[in-house]
Amino acid sequence: MSAELIKESVLNTMVDAGRMFLEQYKFISPELEEKHQGLMALDKADDTEKDALFWMNQTGNMFYVSTSPELTIRTKKLFASVAMLFAAMTSAMDQAGKSLFDYEAWLSLVDKSGFFVEVEKNSSMLLIKKSDVAVNIQIIQQLIPGLSTDSAMAIAKGVLSTIHGELQATERDEEANVGHLLFICEELFGVPSITIRLFYASQKSHRAVIQAPCHTSATSTFEQLQNAHTFLFASPDTISEYANLFTDQPEEYRNLIEHLKELITAKD
Repeated sequence: MSAELIKESVLNTMVDAGRMFLEQYKFISPELEEKHQGLMALDKADDTEKDALFWMNQTGNMFYVSTSPELTIRTKKLFASVAMLFAAMTSAMDQAGKSLFDYEAWLSLVDKSGFFVEVEKNSSMLLIKKSDVAVNIQIIQQLIPGLSTDSAMAIAKGVLSTIHGELQATERDEEANVGHLLFICEELFGVPSITIRLFYASQKSHRAVIQAPCHTSATSTFEQLQNAHTFLFASPDTISEYANLFTDQPEEYRNLIEHLKELITAKD
C-alpha cells in the first residue's frame, strides 16, 4: 500500500472496533490507568455501567479508545496531530525504501525522532489453546482485548497474515525481526494520551505459529512469545503546532518527512 493511500486511511477512515466495560479495560497509558483506578475507587457507589469505545484505522496501525462517543476539542487536536505524524512517518519509510514491517527502521525512527520516550521493553507469553477458535483470533484477542467487530477483526487478521507471510519468506534470516507499529490513542473523560507499541517477532520466536496456517484452529495448546517496545508520546505541544503547519504550510510537512527519512537512513 502506498504512503498516499495510508495517509488517506489514517486521517479519514476508521471502523467501529467494539466496546468493553470501562472497569474491565486496562489503559496502556500509565497516566490514564492511574486516573482510571482512582476514578473506579471513587465510583463504587455508582451502579451505572460505563463503556470504553474502540475504533481502528484501515491499516491496523492506529487504535482509538474513548469513554465518550464525542471527543473533546483537546482530544481531537492531539489525535489528529499524531495521525498526521504517523502519515509523515509512513511517507518517510516509503521514500527510504523501507517496508512498513521493517522492525529496525521503525525502531530507529521512533527512537531518534525525539517525540517518544521508551517506558517498557517486554516479553510476554500468549496462551494459544487447543480450540475451534483460530490461532490468529486468539492472538488478536490477547494483544487487543475488546476488539470484537467483524470489520476490525478483519483488519487485524490482515496484519497478522502479512506478518505471517513475512516470517515465512525463505530469504529471511531466522533471527531477523519483523515489526508492526501500533499507535494507541486513549481518552479518559476528556483527558487524552498517546502510546505506541512496536511489536516484533522472528521466525525462531514464532516457529509454532508459522508451522501451520494462522487462520486455522489450534490442534494443540502452546505458548507463544510476544516481544514489544512501549513508548509514550512525549511532545504533544510541538506536534499539535505542526498539525496546523501541515495545512497552512505544506513545505513544513515535507521538511518533517525529509527529517524522519534521514533518521531512518542515518548511520549510527
